[in-house]
Amino acid sequence: MNLLTLKQKLEKGQSLGGEVIYIKDESVLYGIECIYEDQENKVVTLLKSKEESIKVNDFMKVIDKLYANIGDREVFIGNNEYVREEIKEIKSVEFAQYELLKMLFINVG
Repeated sequence: MNLLTLKQKLEKGQSLGGEVIYIKDESVLYGIECIYEDQENKVVTLLKSKEESIKVNDFMKVIDKLYANIGDREVFIGNNEYVREEIKEIKSVEFAQYELLKMLFINVG
């Protein structure tokens, strides 16, 4: 999925009240540790974290800055910025609510 498509999907989820973004990989939830911009391969990789994640508003600002700097690049999910074999594609973005917390899941495959 490219940056603009991801942004559009996140904006839709944000309009539904989504507050926090998580990566969902085979029913396991991860936070987003950092965003790695690979100049060589011209892609952006979101690195998984077992810790806290990022708020939708903050993530949207990062996407805007990335788009202004590098344009509409593909976005992938990875475990480690140095191991490219473990990079997965984003399949979809979904909205979920658990009690009072409204979340957005970036689904990978």
